[in-house]
Amino acid sequence: QYLIDKVLDSLEMPSDDAASLIYRTGMAESGYRVLRQIQGPALGFFQCEPKTAVDIWDNYIMYRPKYRDKLYQFGFDDSKISFCLLSNIALQIVFCRLHYRRVPDKLPDAKDIEAQAQYWKSFYNTVKGKGTVEHFIEANN
Repeated sequence: QYLIDKVLDSLEMPSDDAASLIYRTGMAESGYRVLRQIQGPALGFFQCEPKTAVDIWDNYIMYRPKYRDKLYQFGFDDSKISFCLLSNIALQIVFCRLHYRRVPDKLPDAKDIEAQAQYWKSFYNTVKGKGTVEHFIEANN
């Protein structure tokens, strides 16, 4: 949680709602125990797929130099996206935050775990994902 707050501060995006959602996303996605999806392409504690990171990079970050510069400061190498997602927790946090940042809906309140679970399912895990609202809540209790 400390690192999440530091990264969000560095991005000039401090938010209790975002920090809580990011932390809980990590709990739901990996429990902060695995860096590679057991069966699938997702990487890091937040289980970001490399193709999702490429999309965020190409279609969001490249149009926002302040985020691009921050990623480079955190050690991002766009020729080694998978390695960066696997090995760099700060970059994992950035991609998780920017994934949510692209959603037009307002972030749910940090105190409302059910709303965060619904938001995660709708916009992060998606309807095609195997995760459930119940899993998100259970992983964070």
